[in-house]
Amino acid sequence: MKKTFILLLFLPLWAGLLNGQTKADLADCIKIALASPEMEAAFTQEWGEKRPLYLQKPERRDIAPQPIDELMGQLEAEDFSGFQWEVMPATPEAIRQLPVDELSFGVLNLGATYRESWNAMSLNLFVALPQYPRRWLAGSFVLAKEDERWQIVQKSVDIRP
Repeated sequence: MKKTFILLLFLPLWAGLLNGQTKADLADCIKIALASPEMEAAFTQEWGEKRPLYLQKPERRDIAPQPIDELMGQLEAEDFSGFQWEVMPATPEAIRQLPVDELSFGVLNLGATYRESWNAMSLNLFVALPQYPRRWLAGSFVLAKEDERWQIVQKSVDIRP
């Protein structure tokens, strides 16, 4: 009885995975958001030359990790091959060990939520830009899957000096 109750308690946490949400879906949504005209213009202006973009994976939690966090933890550089920027998913520990000159170009933090009832994904991207006149860049995106392709249905990109 106890095991059944515990399984029922955690079932909603895994519902997104049961409905076909995959690591490839998450990577596609991140690429679409990063390639939006506002983000592309900001990255081109701020980075200038091509540099790796470090995507921080979530901290590992021992108790009830969210399915989207599990997918984010599985992201690898190969998931972004062929993309216009080199995206390097890395654990917080690996990011802390980066050389200072790599850290100075910013580390992208990502928050993601899968909205099962809408078959949509929400992404919140944040990167601090300490060596540039602008201090940080934040983007919020809602993407929906239409005809087997993810498309942006809402977005907001904010660059704060």
